[in-house]
Amino acid sequence: MKGINAVTLVMFLYFAWVANVSALPYHDLGVKSGNWVQYHYQGSFSLTARWQKVEFLSIAETTVTVCETTLMPNGMEVNQTKTIDLASFDDFPMTPFSLRVLLVSADLKTGDPVYLGQFGNKTIVGETSRVCAGVDRKVVYSNFISEERQYTFYWDQKTGVLTEGTATFGSVSEVLLATETNMWSGGVEWWLLAIVGIVIVCALIASRKSTSQKSRKKVNISSRS
Repeated sequence: MKGINAVTLVMFLYFAWVANVSALPYHDLGVKSGNWVQYHYQGSFSLTARWQKVEFLSIAETTVTVCETTLMPNGMEVNQTKTIDLASFDDFPMTPFSLRVLLVSADLKTGDPVYLGQFGNKTIVGETSRVCAGVDRKVVYSNFISEERQYTFYWDQKTGVLTEGTATFGSVSEVLLATETNMWSGGVEWWLLAIVGIVIVCALIASRKSTSQKSRKKVNISSRS
């Protein structure tokens, strides 16, 4: 009887372990259907492709369908589409990094684990602000060494999309940089709007004073005649 109980316990622990490794903890996605981000290559990455556009075609809980368009150095565009479940170990190989690197959970914080596909499990090591596609955004980042290369990745905290990825080998750095997106826009600085508003108000006041002065002159001329 004790032997049966021991076997049952071992089997229970085994299946619990299998269930644990077959699915990944994944927070809410910060992207929506129709969102896209475009990256440009710097360094030796530019020898592989000129730019890369990633479009999120559909989102259903942790399942996402993505279309990748890459402009090759010869001017030819290459497209590929794939659907994966981000709560599993599925991945979507891309150039130079896979979808697991290009998209992580939204609202990650320092100390949170993050699964990066080709690089395995890593940790968010910090939070900061950086200019991303022309806008100051709050980002989270991770850095580590893999196959003698130093990698640093920054993700937009609100959406989870990669904003910058750098691979450094010795004195050579390769950079993938987000340059355009429809997930946020540059807009206009508040102080510039304030200045424009003040100028408009001053112009209106000056215009009313000028009109008032002209009306008074007309009245004076009429009274004299």
